Amino acid sequence: MTPRTKWLLGGAAVVVMIVAIATIVWATARPAPEASASPTPQPSPSIDLLASAQADLDEHLEQCAAAGAPNGVMPEACGIRIPWGTEFAAVTDARFRIERMPEITLTDDGFVAQGGELIATVTGTGQDGAPRTTTYRTQNWSVRGDAERTRTGVDVTVW
Repeated sequence: MTPRTKWLLGGAAVVVMIVAIATIVWATARPAPEASASPTPQPSPSIDLLASAQADLDEHLEQCAAAGAPNGVMPEACGIRIPWGTEFAAVTDARFRIERMPEITLTDDGFVAQGGELIATVTGTGQDGAPRTTTYRTQNWSVRGDAERTRTGVDVTVW
């Protein structure tokens, strides 16, 4: 190898090294994205979906409670069962008060909501023919149903 070829190869190696170093420096010297003065934490999608489903369920159950049970006809798809048959011959009305909403858990098949507390005041005619009013309390009110993801959250349908 001639001295001239050695110089050309050495110069080419130096140029390649300079280009490589310049590329590395340029890639790492980019300014970092500006951090906002007060970063807003982004909730995880599962928490948003769960909160949306719980809000939808709460609204549905509040409507159930507000409807009551005029003439003893229970609101449908509310998970309310009252064993008044042994104490009442006829029911004229039932009023509901929610003490604690059932807490929802999303499943592969839909949802389950458990741990609610519901108070029902039933009025009507007792088995003895006399007017009767009785209050029932359940501390394990639960409902099940379907959960469908939408653009804005989750819609629940109670069975």
